[in-house]
Amino acid sequence: MRVSIQYIFIALVLPFLILVPPLYAQHSYSEFERGLNLTENQKTKIDSIKRRYMGEWQSLKEDTMRKRLELQELSRDPVANRERINRLQNEIDNIDRSKEDLYNRYREEVSNALTPEQKQKYNTFCDTERGRGIRSFRQRRYGR
Repeated sequence: MRVSIQYIFIALVLPFLILVPPLYAQHSYSEFERGLNLTENQKTKIDSIKRRYMGEWQSLKEDTMRKRLELQELSRDPVANRERINRLQNEIDNIDRSKEDLYNRYREEVSNALTPEQKQKYNTFCDTERGRGIRSFRQRRYGR
């Protein structure tokens, strides 16, 4: 009975954790975008880029969350589940690499829609936010 309550709780809470980004990050990025003084054409391009990447990002994020929950459950008896634990850890590592690649492609495309001055601000902002722990990806600057 206890296990089924945990799964019900996870099923109810998981969508909220996945679909609601941190409010600080939303506010911070919105303020940043306004400071770039984007043209209407740039806004349209960047919005299109965001929409293209958002679905895949959400899917990878959901996969990671499911696998981490499964891994947590298997960790209760690590000896009996050693093979499955190792397989899940490898799958999570692969998803994390895919997320990093996706983020780098997204960042490069956005950067290509910007002027040199905007690119500099964009790269500085992204590096600063990553330094605060919002992004866990290795630093990479585009459009220089």
